[in-house]
Amino acid sequence: MRLPKLTPLQSRFAASFAASLLLLILYLAFSNPHFAYAENADTITHDDHNHPLILDRLLEDEIQYQDEYDAANNQAGTYEPEFPSMGRSILGRTPAPSTVQLANNIPAVMSIAPSDTQCFIFPQTALDNPPSLVTQALPPSQDKIDTDHARDDQEMGYTGSELKRRQRSDHLLYLTLSVCGQPSSVISNPSRPPPPLELYISQAMDDECPGPNFAGQQGWLTADGGFTNYTNPTSGDSYFTVSAPQAQGFNGNYTYELTASIDAPFTYYEELPGLFFVDSDQNSSFFITNNLTTSNSSTQQDAWMRTGAPFTMFMHDANDIMITGLLRSYCGLNTSAQIRTMMNVEVGMTTIAGGLPKQQYFVKGLNKTTSYHAVMALPSNYTQTGIGMPGGGGVVWQDILMATKTDPNCQLIYNLSFCDTVNYAVPANPINSSFATMAELAGFYDNYTSQNFNYFAYSLEQIPCNTTAEAQYSLATNCSNCYDAYKQWLCAVTIPRCMDFSSTEPYLQARNVNQSFIDGSPFPVGDPTFSEANKSIMYLNSSRVPRIDQIIQPGPYKELLPCIGLCYGLVQNCPAALGFACPLAGKGQNYSYGYVTDNSLTCNIPGAIWGVSEASGCGPSTVGVWIGLLLAMVVSIAGT
Repeated sequence: MRLPKLTPLQSRFAASFAASLLLLILYLAFSNPHFAYAENADTITHDDHNHPLILDRLLEDEIQYQDEYDAANNQAGTYEPEFPSMGRSILGRTPAPSTVQLANNIPAVMSIAPSDTQCFIFPQTALDNPPSLVTQALPPSQDKIDTDHARDDQEMGYTGSELKRRQRSDHLLYLTLSVCGQPSSVISNPSRPPPPLELYISQAMDDECPGPNFAGQQGWLTADGGFTNYTNPTSGDSYFTVSAPQAQGFNGNYTYELTASIDAPFTYYEELPGLFFVDSDQNSSFFITNNLTTSNSSTQQDAWMRTGAPFTMFMHDANDIMITGLLRSYCGLNTSAQIRTMMNVEVGMTTIAGGLPKQQYFVKGLNKTTSYHAVMALPSNYTQTGIGMPGGGGVVWQDILMATKTDPNCQLIYNLSFCDTVNYAVPANPINSSFATMAELAGFYDNYTSQNFNYFAYSLEQIPCNTTAEAQYSLATNCSNCYDAYKQWLCAVTIPRCMDFSSTEPYLQARNVNQSFIDGSPFPVGDPTFSEANKSIMYLNSSRVPRIDQIIQPGPYKELLPCIGLCYGLVQNCPAALGFACPLAGKGQNYSYGYVTDNSLTCNIPGAIWGVSEASGCGPSTVGVWIGLLLAMVVSIAGT
């Protein structure tokens, strides 16, 4: 039979219909769809697992929102919507009821009894939270970070002169444990602190509470000195356990802060000192930081000088062995240290020892003949951070040991108007009512030195200083250098550095042995220093400056002699017409000047602090480098 002839319009319709029918057949053959029924829908989970899929996106949004809400409010536990049809593979693993969920940069403040354990989780959902915002509060410490530190930064995920957090795909997790309190000893003089807390880390889903009794793959750290930290990439839930060991001989619980962060360590411990001991007397001591900046920019240096002394410090009697369990913990020191800033400490900014900004501390209320741990720290408020912010837990530098003096006739002075580099103990007499305060004693020495300098200045004015180079007294130096050299020398010889008379160091020189000890103590029996022969020797029976014996009457003391280099510098920089000369070795030099050694401070140079880097020829200080990295880090976090 002959088929009917189709019109052009009918032909196009037939072709389209056939193609559509063919596509429908192919779709049904390969996709195998399941259609929802409009009647008798229930909430029972079906074997084909397709029934709840229509809710997936809504539930995921709800879970993410609730996780962020819980983290912001520091709530333990995770959100779990009550949908019976939802399997654990979709909702995620639920921690044990006793597990504490950590939130970004929010410390979990806990108390734990010896032999107990506490479990924590940092959930995967927190890894994708936005970075925390931090504003910069301190000036930069350097013009440019040195290459060694830049290389370290790259290895840690930082690039360039600013610290930049790793890309989100890396998911670096920073965990810090700080011990804030520890059990007390049942005896008055324990030989050790309580054993340290232990921290266990795992990312295995079958190890939600890692600890000493689990044989799986896990990390293990001890909070020596009250602090430990852990940094590692992660892509899922991270589990932690704090374990308190048995503490025989101690009573009470440990208290601690455990903090997780995806931005930076919440607290930090630097394994190098940031503090230098300058000098002490019976009841006070003087410290200085290293250079806070290595920049030659006057703008940057001025900015540091205006910061208002941002660093704090702690001190504690070294005979109390219990403090060694907290020396690396900011919260531990802030709770237990005997001396804290704003209680017994006067702070300020200075440029002594090299001309770069530093912070100084004058600590009062100490005990005589006592050794102390001294610790420098950066409180969180000076980085404008705190709970919820990276680095908000503070920074602690390694402690140093120092000791107070024994004798009462050496007293610290500092902040002098003329001899502004003097910050050490000088001969004193605490029972002399004319010098009842440090300001009165400092004024006596400073005014006398300033008067003597004026006499020298009148003599130097007779030298043609403001003339052509050919007419000056030297092509290698000038009158300005002479002024500086004479001032430094005069302050050192007019203001003696006082040391305990009982000290046996060979480089110290006994002075004023003809006077009695101000506390009425008898002369040491058999000490040749007080022989009749020695009492007739001028450099033994009197001070370098007669006014000291006449007015202050300090009694016997020993002097840390000025360095011979001060005298040589005076001769080299001043006109020969002034007649300066230094004593020769064996002809007065040995009891007038001391000598620099490589290992200890064996002579005195006002303003020179042993161990502090000078302005030239040195690398960045530990303090300056760390602060520079910290500030760059928090600024870059704010900008990510």
